[in-house]
Amino acid sequence: MMRRRLLILGAALLWDRYFGEPPARVHPVVGVGKVIDRAMEHGIRGDRRKDQARGLLMAVGVPVAVFGMTATAMGALGRLGSIPAIVGGAFLLKSSFAISAMETEGRRVSAALGAGDLPGARESLSGIVSRDVSALDESGVASAAISTIAENVADSAVGPMLAYGIFGVPGAMAYRAINTMDTMAGYRDHRADFGRAAAKLDDAANWVPARVAGGAVVASAAMTGMDSRSAVRTMLREHSRTESPNGGWPIGATAGALGVEVEKVGHYRLGPEGRKATPPDIDRSLRLFAGAAAVGAVIAAGLIMARR
Repeated sequence: MMRRRLLILGAALLWDRYFGEPPARVHPVVGVGKVIDRAMEHGIRGDRRKDQARGLLMAVGVPVAVFGMTATAMGALGRLGSIPAIVGGAFLLKSSFAISAMETEGRRVSAALGAGDLPGARESLSGIVSRDVSALDESGVASAAISTIAENVADSAVGPMLAYGIFGVPGAMAYRAINTMDTMAGYRDHRADFGRAAAKLDDAANWVPARVAGGAVVASAAMTGMDSRSAVRTMLREHSRTESPNGGWPIGATAGALGVEVEKVGHYRLGPEGRKATPPDIDRSLRLFAGAAAVGAVIAAGLIMARR
């Protein structure tokens, strides 16, 4: 069993690196997103109490259902033999994280800025952030890209891997479902009441992964020759500046390692003031991201072996 789980992890990482994301029509997380979208469509009615109740039902029901369905699928694959279990498990596990996709999207933003195409950079950035980016200048676009890349160290890499190391493929998929619910419903607008439970659940689910992700960024900074000491200092000193109780850990570590100011106007500012982010800093943040993801994979493998 331990060997199979390690092989699933390795195969999922190779799948991500060489094949990227599965087509949307068969992507499990896309399917979960459709369910969440349907729940929002029928659940948000403008009645505070009812919206909260429906939102709580979604927040509990979706990850439980995803965990159960994934466990059932893994059980069925296991009965077919080791190869189907490894291939099917790798497909599901890979769909829970998005390392190569994050790197690809980040490079698009960096390339557009490097070519002087600010509108194109904004357009690329809008694909990975939910905020309005139409008024951002070059440093603002670079800063937003870096903060998103940093936050995704937890959401799209370390978090799913930790969940896999402890709870297997069903745990990784359930974690991703929780993260997807927050991404789609956890906003302070007409979705606020409905999405409150999902947002709180995401905060709880990410409490450990975010802090591990911050440490993984520090380790990555040491491995890539960036400022790991500043990463530690900035992370510990400034992580509480973000509205999220978790996002400040990997963002603070990244800002410190890069030695740049990472800002979301009107919300937070982390890192050394006055050192504005530039396109090359996006590329450096992607190197940090890749290194941190590798650290996450090693931790997951260690958890699997420790459970033997």
